[in-house]
Amino acid sequence: MNILIFTASTGGGHKRAAAAIEDKIRTISPATTVNVVDALESIGKAYNKTVCGGYHFMATKVPKFYGKCYKITDRKTLMFKGVMKSNTMMSNKLLKTIQKYSPDVIIICHPFVTTMISKLRAEGKTNVKAIGLITDYDSHRTYFVPNIDAYVVAEPYMAKKLESDYGIDKSRIYPYGIPVFDKFSHPVLSKEEVCRREGLDPNLHTILLMAGSFGVNSVAKFYTQLAKAQTNAQFIVITGRNKRLYDHLQRLEERLGSLSNTKLLYFVDNVEDYMHISDLIVTKPGGLTVTESLACRLPLAIYSAFPGQERDNADFLISQNAAIKLNPEHGSEQIFDLLNSPEKLEEMKKNCEKLSIPNSAENIFKLARKLYNEK
Repeated sequence: MNILIFTASTGGGHKRAAAAIEDKIRTISPATTVNVVDALESIGKAYNKTVCGGYHFMATKVPKFYGKCYKITDRKTLMFKGVMKSNTMMSNKLLKTIQKYSPDVIIICHPFVTTMISKLRAEGKTNVKAIGLITDYDSHRTYFVPNIDAYVVAEPYMAKKLESDYGIDKSRIYPYGIPVFDKFSHPVLSKEEVCRREGLDPNLHTILLMAGSFGVNSVAKFYTQLAKAQTNAQFIVITGRNKRLYDHLQRLEERLGSLSNTKLLYFVDNVEDYMHISDLIVTKPGGLTVTESLACRLPLAIYSAFPGQERDNADFLISQNAAIKLNPEHGSEQIFDLLNSPEKLEEMKKNCEKLSIPNSAENIFKLARKLYNEK
């Protein structure tokens, strides 16, 4: 069997989900051919830059406008029709990539690509089986088109919404969860081993800040609150590939004199180690960050959420008592109140565990094999 996974660079979540599926397939079925391709980039650099750059600009610079557009395109409006039409115009360019890899099944991690493949199948230009993967905890109308064989959603309640709001037949809906690497569900090292390696105290409350998506000023302000207010706690701050933010926080850390209780990190490829030893993660609620945290039984403290899918993710987590929403001015108080309430914190950890769906990547592969056998 030959599987092609289409991803995109509108945020890191699509690529992380694709990588988790690829890793699982290569582990359990070495005979299966699997390729991961950035679909928007394969269409053309200009198109990729327009879509990804436009998304990043709107989400970070004009988030309220982005939120309005997100809501409008979730209904059968002229804007929705325009978005779908513009996507289908690129379908023939995507066809070249499909023909190059000649897949039996395509797994799609971005809604724009789902629209293109639906158009190609409707025109008889390909008969490849297609699975749409939704990498957030709520759905959006742009995902749902004819000629897609299956939709994989993050949690069971979404399946009901797909039926009631979008008219998707339940036989096409699979609540298999968002795929993450096994290492998030199954820690390789114990807490004591990780703390010893990192120079941390396993007996202190540990707060993990995933700062890569924040602006420099907001992270600095919030970290300052925590560092000044901390009592019997230590911090792990990961800035991702944001060197400017890393340098800024390093200077701030030195001025605060908190070197002894802060582990400041740039880009890391073992974030699961830090999640497993933490009591709480302060982050924005991107779909993959949420899923990885849930797999680690790690409650979330949500500092900020873009209107749209991030806010939907936050609302879902809060409704399930797996996260709290932080007040920018009093967030440190909320965090330490929670850490000093062990019963409440343990309940949130249990809720995270309940929401986590293990073996998502393996089940998606099994679904692909089922569709291939039908073909």
